[in-house]
This record gives sequence, C-alpha cells and structure tokens, in this order.
Amino acid sequence: MGIDIYARWKNQTPKQKKKQITGFSVEHGNVGYLREAYRGEHFATRYLCREAFGKNNEAKIPAKLLRERLPRTLEVVEQRERTIYKQTDQKKIDKVKQSFVDFVDLCERKEKETGEPCTIVANY
Repeated sequence: MGIDIYARWKNQTPKQKKKQITGFSVEHGNVGYLREAYRGEHFATRYLCREAFGKNNEAKIPAKLLRERLPRTLEVVEQRERTIYKQTDQKKIDKVKQSFVDFVDLCERKEKETGEPCTIVANY
C-alpha cells in the first residue's frame, strides 16, 4: 500500500495524465506524480500536500506554499529513506528528493501558465 499524489492543472491533456501512471515510481515528480509507501511515520507527501488529505482528498495548493514547504519535505524524504528503507546510497536518496523538487517545479510552471494553482489529489 502507498500514498499516490497527482497534480492536476487547467487544460491538462489526456497524454499528460497518462504519463502520471508510472507503476508506483518514486522518481516521477516531473510529470506530477509522487509516491510514498504507507508505512513508518513522518510522511513527506503529507507534509508537502497536507491540504489534499482532507474530506475530498484534493485541494488547490499555491505553488508558493509548496515551495516554502520543500526544504523541510526534503529533510523528511532523506530521513525516511535512511531509517525506514535503510537506504545508504546517497545517489538513490537524491533521486527521490529530486522527484519532490521536480513536482514543485512543475506546479510552479503550471500555475504560471494557467494562472491557477494546481489541484493536488491524494490517493491512499
């Protein structure tokens, strides 16, 4: 089981949505998808996208807020990788962290292009 986070934006194409179906990859933030196993504590996805864990499991989250939360989110990602998954390879940890950076970058670009924050959808 896991937590799946999807970014949705105005005029998103079916092709763009299809790219978000990644087979539970933890390295596809660049297409608007984040994945985190549903175990352990201090979930990076829940910190970054906390509003999306409400009654409808989705929320419009301004990119500025995501950017403000990103530094702490990356700390949580690293902590989870090291303690829960016992990962010691920094390159592998950095790939997961980069996925979160890419996700926020994408949300910023789409908000700038469309004039609206992305809707962040949480499936868990």
